[in-house]
Amino acid sequence: MEYRRVTGEDRLRIKDGLDAGLSKSAIADKLGFHKCTIGREISRNIGLRGYRPKQAQRLATAREESKHGPYKMNPVIMTKIIERLELKWSPEQISNRLRVEGEETVSAETIYKFIYEDRENGGELWRNLRRSRRTRKKRFPSEDRRGKIQNARSISKRPKKANKRKKVGHWERDLMVGKNHKSAVLVITDRKTRFNKFRKLNGKFAKKVTKETITALKGLPKKSMTNDRGQEFSDHLNYEKKVKIKVYFCDPYSSYQRGTNENRIGILRQYFPKKTDLTNDLAPVWWTPFYAAASCLNSYSSGVM
Repeated sequence: MEYRRVTGEDRLRIKDGLDAGLSKSAIADKLGFHKCTIGREISRNIGLRGYRPKQAQRLATAREESKHGPYKMNPVIMTKIIERLELKWSPEQISNRLRVEGEETVSAETIYKFIYEDRENGGELWRNLRRSRRTRKKRFPSEDRRGKIQNARSISKRPKKANKRKKVGHWERDLMVGKNHKSAVLVITDRKTRFNKFRKLNGKFAKKVTKETITALKGLPKKSMTNDRGQEFSDHLNYEKKVKIKVYFCDPYSSYQRGTNENRIGILRQYFPKKTDLTNDLAPVWWTPFYAAASCLNSYSSGVM
């Protein structure tokens, strides 16, 4: 039996069948529906005055509109959404934050509809979406060409507890590099809580990365560290010796293996595109937008070296 939805005309005929004393199975056979479909339709829309086809049709229309539109947002909510979009928040972040703040519930899908409707009317809100101007990246070979790191422990040996995000203290890290590779931001993310630590670096020296990682995570739970195979993490044995935890390395060109950390860097890149100068002489300019970027995340710390 081919599936079809119950229409307004079908609901009138259901009413006629009930008034005539027909069973649900008989009505289903007469109208060409499965008996369960007619049973659900009647159960959902029956009241003290029996089955009411007009009310049933109104409720069905309302349910359909709640899924696919139209949608409404009051000016206060719209203003808050626009303000957060201009801070490069994603619709998912905005929706969850409004819920936390006790505001009127607005789904991420509704916010996307609002953005695209604005675009159709000539608006520019869509440009704040993270993927609005993203182009396809050239795929890299599976072999890592950046040089071998001695005694690198593969991510395949990482504990299952770290993989399942059940314990606090399993961290991911990477660098967001500035213009001419002269400066960078060390980004460290806890896999379970998504808690973040940031440290600004001048250069990509491995020993400096080790030192700043230790400083950033001082007093915090530490069970493991996962990073890519960049040479800036070649001091990993020294880090293991000082902190007493193991460091794991992702497979070459497999950033998805530390996806949370990569997501954080992606957010920061909205404010600091590649080739942005992050050197010390521009520190005041650098930190002002960084505060706005960090507001998209859950927490941060900083240091200028």
